[in-house]
Amino acid sequence: MKLVIIGGGASGMAAAVEAARTNGNIDVIIAERLDRPGKKILATGNGRCNFSNTNTSTDNYYGNDSNFTAWCLKRFTVNDTVNFFNQLGVFPKEEEKGKLYPFSGQASAVLDCLRNEVSRLGVDIVTGFYAKSVSIGKKSFKIQAADGRTLYADRLIIAGGGCASPALGSDGSCFEIMRALGHRVSELAPALVQMKTDPKEVRSLQGIKINGMLRLIQNDRFIAEDKGEILFTDYGISGPPVFQLSAKLPFKNNITASIDFMSEYSPKEIYDILEYRRDSLSHLTMENFFTGLLNKRIGNLIARRVGIEKLSFSVGGLDKQLLWSIVSLIKDYRLEIKGTKGFGNAQVTAGGVLTADFDDKTMGSKIVKGLYACGEVLDIYGDCGGYNLQWAWSSGRLAGMSAAESMM
Repeated sequence: MKLVIIGGGASGMAAAVEAARTNGNIDVIIAERLDRPGKKILATGNGRCNFSNTNTSTDNYYGNDSNFTAWCLKRFTVNDTVNFFNQLGVFPKEEEKGKLYPFSGQASAVLDCLRNEVSRLGVDIVTGFYAKSVSIGKKSFKIQAADGRTLYADRLIIAGGGCASPALGSDGSCFEIMRALGHRVSELAPALVQMKTDPKEVRSLQGIKINGMLRLIQNDRFIAEDKGEILFTDYGISGPPVFQLSAKLPFKNNITASIDFMSEYSPKEIYDILEYRRDSLSHLTMENFFTGLLNKRIGNLIARRVGIEKLSFSVGGLDKQLLWSIVSLIKDYRLEIKGTKGFGNAQVTAGGVLTADFDDKTMGSKIVKGLYACGEVLDIYGDCGGYNLQWAWSSGRLAGMSAAESMM
């Protein structure tokens, strides 16, 4: 009997390994669109592969029903993932906020170990196979590729990902396959991605990096916050807090980013600092007032925002009202979010095939017998920090095990 897995990414390879281990009497085939499987893994964690997170819980996931993840994450836990990769040769290293990386610091180590195990288990990998359609026969699935090649399967796992990073293999084509098989697909949006603002608001700050607090606000209502390195670009903002908070963006409108440039200090403390600088640097102009405190270009922009149009304005002329206005902008510098950099730059897809059509205990379809799905193709995505790969490993292994057991 044959099990075909469409997609050779993280969840697809995990599914293949678990299926082959569960049932040695079946043929397991990975149908991969690119010239080799796992390319997206190499891009994760800035090339170091943040493969899981010790803090993983259902609270880290989003979708129409994020609790769909509960059983899967309980069946294949973070500890299971650590042991799984340790057995394959990947020694783990825990870093800040529970992030887990291979000790070698190489994403290629995770991929190489997966490939070695897939090879050891005799899993067949068919590359360059761009699955375009799936039809259902009396007892099998017929998978047709764009180039005319055909595969047949007794069980089928869809692990072809979403729309994020299409250059690395996932272009959303699996959503069309799932729709054709009778499954519903929710609205889609890029997540874990850079944010766009009005270019005029950030053009003068391009290339500047600051450590600050980033908050998201919707119609003056606080949504979430994260602290870390924020990068100003020609299109908007980037950096770890931006990627983290972008998980909250999909399907929301009227979002504003608020940056706190001096999150370690209270407004009153900053006022005292500015008042002291005014008194001790009264011989300077505003062009140099922020030097040594904030990046000069940020300081100049703040000065203009409070109404000081000419940087030749004397520091000694800063009255109480102006100082408090500057404090307000240092603690709450707002940028209207105009969108994101899109699927081409996103790490994951928000939305996907509705989990209501699947059994959370097996990852099997409630609509098509013998069909399973895992990973990003489903309407589940997680926070930045290893959570999406943990979902890929857990859901992939559960799908692989369940499909293999059904053929015993």
